[in-house]
Amino acid sequence: MNHAEHNEQYLEQMSNPEKGEHARSLLDLIDLGTFDLELAAWFISHISQGASYIFGSGPGGIGKTTTMRSMLSFVPANLRFVTALPDKINEIDSNPHCVISNELSDHTPPTYLWDQDVRDYFACSEKGHLLVGNVHADDATEVYEQMVTTNQVPESQFRSISILGFICLEGGNPKGGRIKDTTTRRVVNKVFYSDGSSDHESVYSPEEGLLSNAPRNSALEDECRSFLQEVLNTPERTLEGVRKRFLGSDLATTKNG
Repeated sequence: MNHAEHNEQYLEQMSNPEKGEHARSLLDLIDLGTFDLELAAWFISHISQGASYIFGSGPGGIGKTTTMRSMLSFVPANLRFVTALPDKINEIDSNPHCVISNELSDHTPPTYLWDQDVRDYFACSEKGHLLVGNVHADDATEVYEQMVTTNQVPESQFRSISILGFICLEGGNPKGGRIKDTTTRRVVNKVFYSDGSSDHESVYSPEEGLLSNAPRNSALEDECRSFLQEVLNTPERTLEGVRKRFLGSDLATTKNG
């Protein structure tokens, strides 16, 4: 099975077709108001060029996993999807992969990563792999404390995660545990970026949008925006369907310095 077929099947398995359910794509999240076109195009302009990313939210039930998965449609075509599992990460071969963590936390599900598994996961950044994951955190400082301070991930590997994005309920998250509110709009409220040589800096706020220090490629963002506008005018909303369209577009072969 080639990369494209494997990755299509990987994305299909994130949905529940027996119940007529599909995992939400970035197009769904634009429809719902989680992203506007400018921010969505900015994310694609980086992820399509191989940027690693992590999404976070403090409570569960906000949509960090949904948002993380929605961006998989735009990972470079040469990368094979693989799930990072406890005690198995070092078995990933040296060919470039998109290494996906279901969650970086000390919570109980057996697929979540912590301690040595977290260190093994971040070490993949030095082997040419793109890293994708999500965390229980509300900003870059909390992610740093969890990964670098608690789990002793080297700072250079932590900075290999180009983008840290954060999701919350519109108006802010209530105090307490897992969120059961399924109707309040989810919004991206913080984005941080690192070029790998320095700490993550805030590059977005809901009030101002992308800030002046956000690294931007205007021509590529325009291409990404045009792609999104085109596909938004079709019925396609599945992760695998959006990826097929991405792979068939010029974006999948564009490399920008």
